[in-house]
Amino acid sequence: MNRRSIRIIAGSLLIALLLVTGFLLWRRSQTLVQTGEQAFVFEPHPRVLQVGGKRPIVAATVTGGLYLLSVENDSVPALTLRMSHDGGEHWMSPTALSSPGAVVTTSAENAPQLIARGMYAFALWQEKNDTTGTQLRVARSSGMDSKAPDSALVTDKPATDKSYSGFASLAVAPNGDVYAVWLDGRDNTSAATGTFNVYLARSTDRGVTFHSNVKVATLACPCCRPSIAISSDGRVYVAYRHVYGDNERDVAVATSTDAGEHFGEPVRVAADRWKIFGCPESGPVVALQKEKLIVSWYTAAGEQPGIRLAASRDGGRSFSREIVVSGGIQSANHPFLASRDDGTIAIAFSGRLPSQTGRWEEVTPFIFRIDTRGHLSAVSRVPADDAGDRYPTLSLAPDGDAYVAWRSVDAAKVSLVRAVSR
Repeated sequence: MNRRSIRIIAGSLLIALLLVTGFLLWRRSQTLVQTGEQAFVFEPHPRVLQVGGKRPIVAATVTGGLYLLSVENDSVPALTLRMSHDGGEHWMSPTALSSPGAVVTTSAENAPQLIARGMYAFALWQEKNDTTGTQLRVARSSGMDSKAPDSALVTDKPATDKSYSGFASLAVAPNGDVYAVWLDGRDNTSAATGTFNVYLARSTDRGVTFHSNVKVATLACPCCRPSIAISSDGRVYVAYRHVYGDNERDVAVATSTDAGEHFGEPVRVAADRWKIFGCPESGPVVALQKEKLIVSWYTAAGEQPGIRLAASRDGGRSFSREIVVSGGIQSANHPFLASRDDGTIAIAFSGRLPSQTGRWEEVTPFIFRIDTRGHLSAVSRVPADDAGDRYPTLSLAPDGDAYVAWRSVDAAKVSLVRAVSR
């Protein structure tokens, strides 16, 4: 063998080694790493707010304030927004957002949403009345005026179209554009399967008006809320629960590379193959850490029902092996995600600790954090004085602290806990 042949073989081996090393590094970058670290130190007892609201949701502002969105007044439920300038110790008078006389939906995952970005808070909700039927509306507030802000209609259906629109999620892009994504019953070619389509609308004027609606995907589970995340380059990711084959209800992600104008074929995040002849009422949540896409969801497939996580570093074309994050917690469900601009993510969900007495433990909130390296903290139980509902919400403040809110079932009160970041 001459020297030229040796050099060719050596070069080929080096290229092969580099390819294998690159693949292994890529796989490692896809994977999320679990640690045993505690992410937060909690207040010992929740603050009981003098608000008899349903489905409370908090959002921290860049200046250290808090917004609280909830549905108040049981006779004619109205969506109200309050603001606190001292971390939830005191609250301003509420501002009504929903249309007078309209009923705001709070059932299952079809509940109002709230996001604080820059100087604004954005609220999204479903309301119903006898005249217009079911509508999705968005309102924008600066918290500086007691006057109710104007709300914008999200859907672009004609007045004669009374098809369903609900289970909506909200996101604000890095450039300030506002996106809504929801389950929709119009032109539903998959109605025979008992599914809905996923639709999206975009606002380029900070939520004042919304562009024409775009169909994202079909065959969506009809009561599992979709979720949305937007990158700085305009790539849009929509996660939802897709109905595959014979009622396998697994999570998928559809991706747009043109700010939500068009979407490619959805990619199955994990082959859980969870077969259920009915709707699980549990949708996924999604967020970005720079170029890494993170998805969390509930599944009852396998030996450990509960909360899962997976990540993608190639624009949603493939996903890492899923990991279980709620091990040892019973009835873990309904993940709720909050993120900071630096990519830090926190996820809350509801569950029960294993019983030591043979009786069912109370449902309480749990929370964990994913830092910018993709490292997962230990899951911590949020201190709760009594049983909470199944839908805790949270928000991350600019300093990394977390605020967790939920509605106590027995006392019908809103509870709030501050979690100090370690």
